Amino acid sequence: MKKNLKNMLFFVGLILALVFVSKKYSDYNFKRSMSACILYQTKKSSKLNKEDAFEYCKKEISKSK
Repeated sequence: MKKNLKNMLFFVGLILALVFVSKKYSDYNFKRSMSACILYQTKKSSKLNKEDAFEYCKKEISKSK
């Protein structure tokens, strides 16, 4: 019985840690994606300024979520 309790507590702790890490680093991934998209869009089209590229990328990345 004690072994089962230890295993259950371990798995609950593991699940909580995974949820915490995924919440903490999801914003980091979004920022990196936005940065790469803005850089690509401004290099691809010289007419597109940074603000327009930001709005375009924000819309496209939000659509893919």
